[in-house]
Amino acid sequence: MRTLRRFPYVLAIAALGTIVSIVIVEQERHGHQASAYPVLFAALLGVPFLVALKLFAEKRRWSIMRITGLQLTGVILLAAYAWSLPVDTPAAPAIHMIRFLMLVTGMHLLVAVSPWLGRGQENGFWHFNRILFLRLLTAALFSHVLYAGLAIALAAVENLFEVNIPGERYLQLWILLTGMFMTWFFLSGIPSDLQALDRRDDYPKGLKIFAQYVLLPLVVIYLVILVAYSAKIIVSWEWPYGWVSRLILGFSAAGMFSLLLLHPIRERSDSAWIAGAARWFFLALAPLLVMYFLAVMRRLSDYGITEARYLGIVVGIWLVAMTLHFLFTRGMNIKFIPLSLCALAFLVSVGPWGAFSVSESSQVGRIRTLLEEHQMIADDTVRPARANVGINDRREISAVLDYLHDVHGYGAIERWFTEPLRVDSTDSRSAWKVPGDVAGMLGIEFVSAPRMAPGGLLTYSVSPSAVMIVEGYDRVLPRHAFSRRSEKRTFTAGQATLVLNSTLDTLTLMLSDSERDDHVSTAATKTFPDDTAAGVRDAEMLPVDTLMIPLHPVTDALLAEFGNAGARDVPVELTAIEAASSRLRVKVYLPYLQLISDNGAMRTEMLRVRVIYGKRQRDR
Repeated sequence: MRTLRRFPYVLAIAALGTIVSIVIVEQERHGHQASAYPVLFAALLGVPFLVALKLFAEKRRWSIMRITGLQLTGVILLAAYAWSLPVDTPAAPAIHMIRFLMLVTGMHLLVAVSPWLGRGQENGFWHFNRILFLRLLTAALFSHVLYAGLAIALAAVENLFEVNIPGERYLQLWILLTGMFMTWFFLSGIPSDLQALDRRDDYPKGLKIFAQYVLLPLVVIYLVILVAYSAKIIVSWEWPYGWVSRLILGFSAAGMFSLLLLHPIRERSDSAWIAGAARWFFLALAPLLVMYFLAVMRRLSDYGITEARYLGIVVGIWLVAMTLHFLFTRGMNIKFIPLSLCALAFLVSVGPWGAFSVSESSQVGRIRTLLEEHQMIADDTVRPARANVGINDRREISAVLDYLHDVHGYGAIERWFTEPLRVDSTDSRSAWKVPGDVAGMLGIEFVSAPRMAPGGLLTYSVSPSAVMIVEGYDRVLPRHAFSRRSEKRTFTAGQATLVLNSTLDTLTLMLSDSERDDHVSTAATKTFPDDTAAGVRDAEMLPVDTLMIPLHPVTDALLAEFGNAGARDVPVELTAIEAASSRLRVKVYLPYLQLISDNGAMRTEMLRVRVIYGKRQRDR
């Protein structure tokens, strides 16, 4: 009751979000389209927002009337945010979800700093956030243990009394406990006397153990890996991969979190090493940031700005600012870390300078340049391609269309087209056309092609809905996967056995005697490679009809079509190869193919095959 009196608006909006979540689950269980997602998103945002406003006012000892007015203002802002969201938020362009994640991150950081805005009181700030951190872990543990117990109780009722309990009830139970019990329990642990926190000098020994013997060793491991990789770059003179930026971010986060946890005891006689460790951490971070920006800028120059790359640049600039601050400023103002991150989270989520406006402008400019190069746009009006557009440019155009469809929609380029880009042009809320349809309006074939992964891995896959042509054949074998890592490269279905050689570039189809009698005539015995003979022994059968099919023509065709990149939704006939003997016709599809670079040459690492076969037409 004390917590309810202290945080009535927070608990009210938590209850609203919990009820809405349960209703959404129930609606979707019955196949209805849920329309309350904007309310749910506003409630999820509202819990930390209203907590931050309440703590800000409490710390300044505002009157009840002023606190109520501030909370009601927050509710109005949340209602405006909910109004701005589309009804089907999860299915809408991802800009709404990404912005929500930015805002909710900023709101949680605001809870950490809102009572402590202003100079001094770093000790109170630290103890406050330490209490919140441990309380959150405790609340999560208690609520999930309670959920596990009640879920087992539901399962017991269902099985012992033969009561039909839909699976959605377990999800709704979890929502109820997380939305109400966990929130209420967490709020009850927030200190009420914030002024007294600055006078505390206790320090949990467990935090020191965690920071000193768990986090710091991780920081050292990250540093060793990054230094070794830096040496590799210098020796081989290679441009750093984009993935290394994630490791640098992990190194930065673990290091800063360790220093924050150890901050209150940095001046104790038994912890004098902390100040030196902090300085060495930022000295080690400085050159790594150069490699970080090189990795990010490479992606930027190749593919333009997206929200992820924009945030990568912003975080990199923030890390530079933190490094300079802690290296050249006397003392560590730890409030500066969450406060600056909070401000950045809000700044980059809105406005023409924000991640969404800059990224959309970059990608629209990128596709416009590509269209202009092929004379496919004039006076802001597109026209179908008159000449063949190369695979690389088709891939780039397709990638931009895919990005715009998923994140922003086509609002920025719709004016270029004479036809609407929405599925239903009479409904402004309807979904956008799929990228393949828009590419068709440009007169090109859509190419969904991820680049070669680090390590030289290429993957090609056919759409699951692709139709394979079986006319003229009699039998279809089940699809089967073969891998270079597996020693067994045979597959038997009925009287047919497939054998793949060790390099995965030659497939042998063998038919047994019974298959010969009712379907295919006997063929002359042939000489097989060693691993094919092993397959015969494994199958324990006598092959009487055998045909060897080389698979490298498919690999060559895919590499010629897509270049140094993998591809999804590959045209199914591009993965097909036909072969025949005097009496046997075979067609092999490779719906999934994985290649890897081996000293500049591409070798097959894994593949899936679908084989269809029959007698030659003249023998029917």
